[in-house]
Amino acid sequence: MTEKQNCKYTIELSEEQMRLIAACLEDLTRFACGQWRLQYTIENMVKGLPFDEQIRRRDDAEEHLKQAKRILIPQFVDNQSYGYNGTEFIGNVYQIYRTIMHQLAIDHNWDNVYSSPALPSGTMGAIKINKIEE
Repeated sequence: MTEKQNCKYTIELSEEQMRLIAACLEDLTRFACGQWRLQYTIENMVKGLPFDEQIRRRDDAEEHLKQAKRILIPQFVDNQSYGYNGTEFIGNVYQIYRTIMHQLAIDHNWDNVYSSPALPSGTMGAIKINKIEE
């Protein structure tokens, strides 16, 4: 895509779909920051395997992801990472997943880290979520 368009879209999701999108975007945000674990994604990929096999595959995958981090962000040591707004990409993805989680916190009266709105980040602005009352 060579030219930015000012079109807006509405996507209708179930809560389960919204949670899945938020969890995957959180994994992606954390990976782009330099936190290489992809915890939610890997847990779901090994689900159903015997426990010992889950642990073995998770550990093997995490070792490869750690190596990928060293290739993608060679200036960072193992435990170093960007912040939530460390790059434009990270800030934009963070803004989306955090806003989704904040909406779920409001809808379910959660008292946790998602109870407050996403911090200002990225360059695309905040997304709008409208709950559909049926």
